[in-house]
Amino acid sequence: MQEIVRDFSDYLSHIRRLSDHTVTAYVGDIRQFIDFLAKKGLDLKNLTRDTVEEYIKILSKSADRKLASSSLARKICSMRSFFNYLVIRGLCNTNPWQGIKPPKTHRRLPNFLTPTEVQRLLENSIENERDHLILSLLYFCGLRVSELCNLRLEDLSFSPACLKINMGKGKKDRIVPLNGQLVVKIQNYIQRNGKNLTDYLFGEKTKIHPSTIFRIIKRYSKSCGINKKIHPHTLRHSFATHLLQKGVNIRVVQDLLGHSNLSTTSIYLHVVDQEKVDAVNKLLQEG
Repeated sequence: MQEIVRDFSDYLSHIRRLSDHTVTAYVGDIRQFIDFLAKKGLDLKNLTRDTVEEYIKILSKSADRKLASSSLARKICSMRSFFNYLVIRGLCNTNPWQGIKPPKTHRRLPNFLTPTEVQRLLENSIENERDHLILSLLYFCGLRVSELCNLRLEDLSFSPACLKINMGKGKKDRIVPLNGQLVVKIQNYIQRNGKNLTDYLFGEKTKIHPSTIFRIIKRYSKSCGINKKIHPHTLRHSFATHLLQKGVNIRVVQDLLGHSNLSTTSIYLHVVDQEKVDAVNKLLQEG
């Protein structure tokens, strides 16, 4: 069974080209369901629709597992995809998850900082060269935490000035331009730390851990008085939102973020639209 799950994980990564985060979530969902079947003395081949519905009820009503509707919807999607894969492989005759309707979800608008808050965050970290560079890259390049942690010197180019973001085996890499200020900051950081070409930008043979990035964000947001609940991805949200506010084409933003689907990027348009609504409503407040 574990071999089948590993094969499915490879299928998600290299054929469907889902993100590492999504693959990890899907595999976790599948293993949870397999554990449920094992406790009931069942396997994948003798699964019925009744068993599927029983499992969904357990997830929905269990007191110690109060799932958000979005999480339950993802679990249903995970299982439907897994059993479709099993049918394709000839390991199951039918997909008992087919036709199971996920709960309705309300897509939350991404949390982001204002340009002034970003400036405060960057200015507050200026005394710590590494931390300041980490925050600058997250915002000015719109990087994911995993992408930042995986950056090596060999991924950097100063002519032309850009980063090559490795999207993983079987996936298309993307190029993110570097502004002039970032180039200077990176070059100074490399010179002062005596980096080799094969070193990670943050770390040498061992890369910086994502939890360290979370702590950096938390420390500087607190010290500069930002009361919002923010995390590293907030700077990526801010990057996308500010570009759209400045009139950058959404297709360009999509490419910079590395989104394979335009609908993923379109969520930021709702933030911009909401700002317009709020602006109009201020006329009533002032009146």
